[in-house]
Amino acid sequence: MHYSVQFFTWTPKEGVHQVGKTIEIDAINPKLAAVSLLGLRLDETGAAKKLAVRVWNAPDDSKADCACFYYH
Repeated sequence: MHYSVQFFTWTPKEGVHQVGKTIEIDAINPKLAAVSLLGLRLDETGAAKKLAVRVWNAPDDSKADCACFYYH
């Protein structure tokens, strides 16, 4: 399946902001789409390293049906 992936970071001073551009990738599922780009462990919960990713099916430009993961 084809996915769009956006990376985000956050700091107390600057808040949340997107890192880089949206990336298009083919993967079996949203989690594998995120893992394959950076090779870092991620999960849906837990203490994160100030890096998160939002993944959605490429045709859904409204991003209404997206998955969010946090890198650990």
